[in-house]
Amino acid sequence: MATKAQKVRLSIFLISAAAIFTLFFILLIGSKFLRRMETYYIVYRDISITGLEPGAAVRLNGVPVGRVINLNVQTAEAVRVEIEVKPGTPIKTDTQAVLNFLGVTGLKYVELTGGTEASAKLPPGGTIGAGKSILDSLSGQADVILSKVEMALNNINQMTGPETTGALQNALLSFAGMTAQLDTLFQFARPDLVKAISTMDSTAEQLYSTSKKVNALAVRVNDILNSSDVQRTITNTRYITDTVRTQLDSLQLAQLSRDMRELLVNANQMVTHYDLLVLRGRDDILRALRNMEEAVDNLREATDIIRENPSVLIRGRGSPAERIE
Repeated sequence: MATKAQKVRLSIFLISAAAIFTLFFILLIGSKFLRRMETYYIVYRDISITGLEPGAAVRLNGVPVGRVINLNVQTAEAVRVEIEVKPGTPIKTDTQAVLNFLGVTGLKYVELTGGTEASAKLPPGGTIGAGKSILDSLSGQADVILSKVEMALNNINQMTGPETTGALQNALLSFAGMTAQLDTLFQFARPDLVKAISTMDSTAEQLYSTSKKVNALAVRVNDILNSSDVQRTITNTRYITDTVRTQLDSLQLAQLSRDMRELLVNANQMVTHYDLLVLRGRDDILRALRNMEEAVDNLREATDIIRENPSVLIRGRGSPAERIE
């Protein structure tokens, strides 16, 4: 049987254990109820809050800062949600409260987003603006999207109706007939078109050949002008001119006469040299001119035929008997 001292020690132990448990409960559990919280309100209009229950979490940019404490119906279109957050939570006047789903359970929580540093802090007891989540925005646009889809389907039905199909078939048949006529016309006129194109091609080749010859002649003349003989003659002429000026100034007429005689001799040699060059290039020039004259005659004949009968480009010139008639 327990003694009195043992009973006293047991009583002291039980009282001490109860005191320690009570103190632990107050420190860990009771502090949450004794701590001062800041209360705010959120009014949702035309937004369903199904899945939001008292005690649901309140987060600021993903960080838990409080909880939902009450839900009230304010009007037929509005519901007021009362929340409490930790003191010092930076809730601004432009902060918005968005309802998001918590996993796949269907439960919702309040997400506080937005708010800039330049905005003023919303005092406790204020109303936070209600925002819309991406899902709410999509569901709000569902009617508009469905109406547009229905309109597009109606337009497709009208386009594929019997009247439209018949008109489209008639247009395709007309286009096919016109294509067949054009094909027949081109098959009939193809030889004349090929001949006309060949003639124009030949004329173009002759013009190109003539232009090459003229260009070669111009290059040759340029070479002559830039030759050393011509340059020497020009240099001599300049030298003689300067000498004449000097001799006239000093009245040395005898030396001037000899220089003039030398100038005439050089000029005679230059003229003889030019004459030989012209004789060498005369045949090329005459041949080029004959080619150009022949090309011009061909172009003039083609122009006269087209001017007299423009349809020759499609039907051809026909037989000699038809041209006589």
